[in-house]
Amino acid sequence: MPPVKATVSWPAGAAEPVVTPDPILVPAANGATVIQWESGENVSALSISGLDPGVFHPAASNGMVNKFSTTDANRDATLYKYTFGATRKGGGTAEVDPRIQNGA
Repeated sequence: MPPVKATVSWPAGAAEPVVTPDPILVPAANGATVIQWESGENVSALSISGLDPGVFHPAASNGMVNKFSTTDANRDATLYKYTFGATRKGGGTAEVDPRIQNGA
């Protein structure tokens, strides 16, 4: 299966970054699936943390990176929370708490 992709961007004039899509949908039929986050518009680096280590490996990016991938075991239909951080190209950082929907 190809990875499920998500983009972290910081739209001009926005107070905080966004991830698209939110929630990240992982179809049940896919089984174990790689999720990949990439830096998008106005983002120079991103971080991912707070993933359930019993479901996602690795469960965090260990700091700011340009992109990050994790393998989602996708064993049951559950809505998972995680945190992403972003560094804006013009300066400034922020964190947001979106979702991942397994079994979508």
